[in-house]
Amino acid sequence: MRSLRFLILAGLVWLPARTTTLQHLTLEEMAVKSTDIVRGHVQRGKALWHGSQLFTHYLVFVSDRWKGTGGPVVDLALQGGVADGLRQVWAGTPELQAGRDYVLFLQRTPSGLNLIIGLSQGLFEVDTKAGQAVQASTNEAIVNRKGAEMAAAPLRMNVAELRRCVQRAVAEVR
Repeated sequence: MRSLRFLILAGLVWLPARTTTLQHLTLEEMAVKSTDIVRGHVQRGKALWHGSQLFTHYLVFVSDRWKGTGGPVVDLALQGGVADGLRQVWAGTPELQAGRDYVLFLQRTPSGLNLIIGLSQGLFEVDTKAGQAVQASTNEAIVNRKGAEMAAAPLRMNVAELRRCVQRAVAEVR
């Protein structure tokens, strides 16, 4: 009996734990709520302290700006990172690959940080050969407006169609 309890407890330790719950954002909601939407090429990140929190900053070389104003480079900050021998991890924060192209739905904080809206929801990886944009997937729980859990269903669409959908959503609120 004792060994059975141990096996059950040991098994529970290995179960993945969800520590973040995301409210589902539609493409239109992300387009409207974002301060900037850009397509760009991401360069390697560097972790920097902002008070007691680490943020990994990536340089995004903008190839196309769909919303917002700014220069040819965006300083993107993702929660978490490694600096001074310490590691901070934020559940739900996407991972970026240096050298890849992305479409990023960004929200500028009052302190000036550019964050991806809705954590992974506002990140689309671009397959340049196929001309497709694929929304980042997440293992975190996603709930609808009423708080009911729903299945994650990452969007996949042609980059030109994604751009048109964003432009349409932004134009409707003007």
